[in-house]
Amino acid sequence: MADYSKLAKDIVEHVGGEENVNSLTHCITRLRFKLKDESKADTETLKNMQGVIKVMQAGGQYQVVIGSDVEDVYDQILLSTSIGEKNQDESAEADNSVSGNKKNSFMDKMTDLISGIFLPFMGAFAGAGLLKGFLVLFTTLALLDKTSTTYTILYAASDGIFYFLPVFLAYCSAQKFGAKPFISMAIACAMCYPSMTALFADKEVAVTFFSIPVKLISYPSSVLPILLTVYAQSKLEKGLMKVIPKIIQSIVIPVVDFAIVFPVALIVIGPVTDIVSKGIAGGIQAVFAFSPAIAGFAMGALWPLFIVFGLHWGFVPIILNNYSVLGYDYISPATFGANFGIAAACLAVFLKTKNKDMKLVSGSASISALIGGVTEPGIYGVLMKNRKIFIGMCIINGLSGIIAAVTGCIRTAQVPVNLLTIPALFAMAGPAIVVSITFSFVVVFLLTYFFLYKDAV
Repeated sequence: MADYSKLAKDIVEHVGGEENVNSLTHCITRLRFKLKDESKADTETLKNMQGVIKVMQAGGQYQVVIGSDVEDVYDQILLSTSIGEKNQDESAEADNSVSGNKKNSFMDKMTDLISGIFLPFMGAFAGAGLLKGFLVLFTTLALLDKTSTTYTILYAASDGIFYFLPVFLAYCSAQKFGAKPFISMAIACAMCYPSMTALFADKEVAVTFFSIPVKLISYPSSVLPILLTVYAQSKLEKGLMKVIPKIIQSIVIPVVDFAIVFPVALIVIGPVTDIVSKGIAGGIQAVFAFSPAIAGFAMGALWPLFIVFGLHWGFVPIILNNYSVLGYDYISPATFGANFGIAAACLAVFLKTKNKDMKLVSGSASISALIGGVTEPGIYGVLMKNRKIFIGMCIINGLSGIIAAVTGCIRTAQVPVNLLTIPALFAMAGPAIVVSITFSFVVVFLLTYFFLYKDAV
């Protein structure tokens, strides 16, 4: 795809024009518009536009699936319109007016909220996770000594974003809730401040705040405490803005935030969310313990469907919570085979089809899934057009999930899942994960090529 500027112009025109756009963000494959009135968008024209794979309306967003070129198209939209300025002004209040003021379901709102908070730093998150995975591999193979300064430097580079995760979450959640982002970040920094972590580590010190007992928890790498803290901060700030003269708001509000929100976070929000976090982790762990086979099959088989509707983002905070509470995640390995199953189905279609357009789409989609771990082009561009392949692939992915779950595969870092990261996945989860993803790839390929795909030239 060469002319990104024309594609960008055409997309903006057919979503109802710049004046119909409240805001725009993007993920790995999708442009995510928030429109004032979705009925003004010409969905059929967009679906048939060269360079557009699919159009989705989910999570309170009008999503245009582009594929791996999405960032280039996004940049062109920002260059040629004032939509980027609208993004800066976006707040929780703006969310209430999108899509023609239609009421979105609770699931739509949660999907939009979670994706909006986690998407912006997911690239850095994946890169750091990949480095951490390779460090595990290198130390396991005795190629790198954990006591060396080289390891210390590389580990800091890989672990920094995980340790200071509350700071990243603070900024992104402030954007969604309408709080002052730099104050949110400062509160998150205070949570991770060395003296605070030292107090948590010293079990013999009774921590109080003006004689009020404080039950400290470990805030580095945590998820829920900062999210609820920023939400409370946003409510406090909006209330203060109504009663404090505008001329002194910039001075008074930050002081009140630091003096009230941070202590409340330590006294109330932190301990409560700690109980909730452990409850969530324990509950899901109990399901996997009760029947790893059923849980693994469900995760593997349904994962492509979760991606279709954007529901896979709902698992991100649960997975991160597992890292924080348990030190590892046992849910996501059951879904690893899905990436390879999607890649295999697309590769089989590519090798068998004589249709030039389908060969182009399926070939690029298989590479995207296999090398980049990006599966949306394959799902929307190839598999959803053939229901038999999609269903067959989901079933095989489910069986792959059983292998991962029954053998107790875990992930200790948020490593991308693709062909290049198999060594890192092996280092974390052992040989069973290689068996799981190989099974999915081989069986889906054979099933699709010999039985499920009927070429239509």
